[in-house]
Amino acid sequence: MQVRQRRGRSARVGTSLGLIGLLAVLALVAVTGLDWAQSTLYVQLHSFGDTRGVTVLSPLVDLEKDFSDRTGLRVKFGVDAVTAASDACARCHPQGAQDRRTYADFALLRKLGSARLELGGEISRENFYASESVTASLSRDFNRGNTTIAGAYSFSLNNPELHPSRNVEQQISHDASIALTQTLSKTTIVQLSYDFNRISGYQSSPFLRTSVNGQMVLGVVPDLRNRQAVSVRVRQALHAGTYLQADFRHYFDSWSVGSNTLSLGASHYFSPVWLVGFSYRWYDQTGAFFYQPEYFGTPEYFTADYRLAPFSSGLYTGRVVYTPEDGLFGLPKGTALEFQYDRYVGSNQFQAAVFSGGLRIPF
Repeated sequence: MQVRQRRGRSARVGTSLGLIGLLAVLALVAVTGLDWAQSTLYVQLHSFGDTRGVTVLSPLVDLEKDFSDRTGLRVKFGVDAVTAASDACARCHPQGAQDRRTYADFALLRKLGSARLELGGEISRENFYASESVTASLSRDFNRGNTTIAGAYSFSLNNPELHPSRNVEQQISHDASIALTQTLSKTTIVQLSYDFNRISGYQSSPFLRTSVNGQMVLGVVPDLRNRQAVSVRVRQALHAGTYLQADFRHYFDSWSVGSNTLSLGASHYFSPVWLVGFSYRWYDQTGAFFYQPEYFGTPEYFTADYRLAPFSSGLYTGRVVYTPEDGLFGLPKGTALEFQYDRYVGSNQFQAAVFSGGLRIPF
């Protein structure tokens, strides 16, 4: 996707920052001196572009390390280098502003008999936004491993900065989920899940302005939002190396936003080393109870956030995985090279494209 020439310098700066972060993590991994038995290193690069002239380059390093058959560690580091902030800074940087988000998360995994405990957290920093999270999850197998029940909880403290001022607001988020996974046969797996999210504190955008009585002003939204979702997932294996997947998710919240998401996909092994897959996701949502294209009078709440407007969208995804039998580039056997392309089309005239490349290395 084309990017305006005046943003070229920002793109180069964003790419350099992303590569520096990627190289730093690789160097850190190389000198840790870990025993690499039963470990996996996953290196990815995502490239995103949309109809607003915004591009994002995102290098990512994901390391999974098993210290024993019961204890493991997962560490992830990533950088999102944005050539031009789409909504942020629109008032004070009309030509576009380079942004960068750097994040790192970790999780300690421990098997306790038929149960699996995971404790972790994440730290994220970007221009005008900071976030810290802690997470915990517990799962247990029943019925000879054919049934799994899992629960998770996370707490997040977010601090948005009201740019261009230096004032900082606070936002608190609680997330809880429970899931039941059932193996129906040797070829069929079904999962049911329920998610609950409660956000309190500042939730308005310090960048988006909306029309109130003909004047462009910053939006105001409620300080409390409860969000819920129910999901059903089905995985079906067919003969000759073909696999089908179907997902459905129904979402609703206290702002009267409701949505339905349906995803269908298929993948097939054309040979032992080539896996090709395609999926389509359809999404449709209603608007928040206070959303209007423009406002008159003295409304209590008002917003220009398109994510609170009614719209529908489609996401097309193609994926190819190459796993040579004798290894790749001199790397261990089982190394896989992955490529993925996503095309997003929304009814609100928003379109985006994402290209991803990844290298999965077992040690």
